[in-house]
Amino acid sequence: LRLEDEHGVFFLKGRASTLRTFFTGNVEEDTVGNESKLPKPFFHLRHGQSTEFDVIFKPTLAQRLEGKICLLVGDICMALIELVGEGHKDEFTLDGLKEDTQEKNAKSSLKKDIIDAVRVNHIQFGDCPIGSAWHRTFTITNHTRTKVMRFEWEADAPFQISPKVGHLHPGCAKGIKVTLKSDVPAIFRRQLVKCKVTKINFELPRRKVPDWDDRMCIVTWKDMTRKDLATRWSKKEKVIETVPEPAHTVVEGSSREAEVYLSAVVAYTQFKLNTMVVQFKDTWPFQTRTVT
Repeated sequence: LRLEDEHGVFFLKGRASTLRTFFTGNVEEDTVGNESKLPKPFFHLRHGQSTEFDVIFKPTLAQRLEGKICLLVGDICMALIELVGEGHKDEFTLDGLKEDTQEKNAKSSLKKDIIDAVRVNHIQFGDCPIGSAWHRTFTITNHTRTKVMRFEWEADAPFQISPKVGHLHPGCAKGIKVTLKSDVPAIFRRQLVKCKVTKINFELPRRKVPDWDDRMCIVTWKDMTRKDLATRWSKKEKVIETVPEPAHTVVEGSSREAEVYLSAVVAYTQFKLNTMVVQFKDTWPFQTRTVT
């Protein structure tokens, strides 16, 4: 295996089953230019045997990066694998999502010899029974050191996002839960959900402002009006109120949008049984015959 990587951001790592037969060749001398060739990892495979490798991408630049893996049998290249990654340095990220396979297929263009890095912004619920709530989670992270961010999700029924509105202090992350519950059959293919993210400044010093999102509540007990004046003890009523959002101002020109795609199939449970004919031999009355 020969890894061609100009910036040194791609790495090959053999899995546990591979380590016994994963070697690194000795440095060879080029008889023409007296230059050393880079060592190539190699392994021995017997007939019918297979092995696995992990390709690791660790970018050092915020840009598109490319590499190649050439499978050499002797000195002949039998297969060429193209590697494409995109390093980014965003102030906020959505973590824990999966790659969008449809975008992956759409962005590959052999005619133009261009392959784009695939964005990781897809939530696949899969098959969901009608009337049941299904959940998926991911994380939104603020990577800045001094800026506070405010996020707000725009989701249509039957999808619900919690928290829908919230703040992210510098260097902090917050878990986001997406819930799907539908009482009718439906198919959702890459339904777009947008998140508006802005930088904000608090009216109070930041150290005096606690974390906030719309899940935070205050529980109080209030006296109920007594219908019977002779009653000695008044009844209490539980009141739940959302904690008010801390006063703030939006930093001008700081608004950005993030996109997430949701896919699901909501339907009634179905199953099929294979039809099989069981033919019993002639059986006398009161005789038992078993077929397996």
